Amino acid sequence: MKSTFINSEIWSLTIGGAFQRANVYNPDVLEKDKKDFKFMLKGYIDNTIVPSYNKVNMSDDIHIENIKSVQQYTSNFDKLLTNGQFNFGVSQKLLNLYLKYLWCLGVISEPPHFPVDRIIQQKLKFKPIIAWTKIETSEEYMSIVNFARTKINLKDEFSNSLSVIELNLFSRRND
Repeated sequence: MKSTFINSEIWSLTIGGAFQRANVYNPDVLEKDKKDFKFMLKGYIDNTIVPSYNKVNMSDDIHIENIKSVQQYTSNFDKLLTNGQFNFGVSQKLLNLYLKYLWCLGVISEPPHFPVDRIIQQKLKFKPIIAWTKIETSEEYMSIVNFARTKINLKDEFSNSLSVIELNLFSRRND
């Protein structure tokens, strides 16, 4: 019962974070259709994607394929979605944010990347900033991830991986 509640809350935060500013739905989509879509999407990610993150050291290539798999899955709901599916940026934000929450709860091993958005790019001093809602390719996304890798310091426990760097840089806007 507790785990169901927490998972529901995490999904609420994840979807809120990934869908904000992204204009994912076509105009006039019914709330029932949005609810059904989110239910199916969560089931797909929980049952098909997340189990592969129980192994340590997930490669970039497999993680990118998982992001693309989420993106491709959303094309099954093309009538609901702007452009017929999520773009790469929305797909990475959705998956990476959910994985971050699961990792912080100790449910999975450390994810290979962090949720890419404007705030993390600003804090990393990445230029030019790429609007995460407009990222279309894995190459655009990986340019940010690879830039962040230049900030890794294996001798410093507070900056020894991408996920740890992001946690240390993360803060709510109101904090």
